[in-house]
Amino acid sequence: MAAQEILGHFELAGEIDRLTPGPGASGRRAETLVKTDRLRVVLVTMLSGAALDEHTAPGPITIHALRGRFLVTVGDAEHALPAGDLIAIDTRVPHAVRALDDGAFLLTIGWGPGVTEEPAAVQS
Repeated sequence: MAAQEILGHFELAGEIDRLTPGPGASGRRAETLVKTDRLRVVLVTMLSGAALDEHTAPGPITIHALRGRFLVTVGDAEHALPAGDLIAIDTRVPHAVRALDDGAFLLTIGWGPGVTEEPAAVQS
C-alpha cells in the first residue's frame, strides 16, 4: 500500500479571520488552500450583501458554509445555507451565491483531466 500524502492541514477559524475582506469593490476574498490536478479547495470570505453572480464550475462542487449565512441560487431554486450546512452542485450547473451576513464558506471542486479554467470564486 502506498503512503498517503497530506495535501494540507488548516486551522480554518484563523484562516477566515486573516482572509476577511476589507471594504472594497467586490466584498469578497478567496484563497486556494489545496490545488491538485483533481481537486481544488478554496476558502471564500464575503461581506454581507456581496455576491458571486451566476456562473458554472468546471467540475462538481460543494459549498460548505463555515460562518454566516448564504443564499445559493441553482436554476430557479433558492437554497438557504446557514453555517454548518453544505450543498453539492453538479458540473457546469449555473449557480450564484449571495452573503446574507459577513461569512465564509469552503468551496471544494472536483477537477477532471484537461480542465484548465479557474472557477469564478477563485477569480476575486
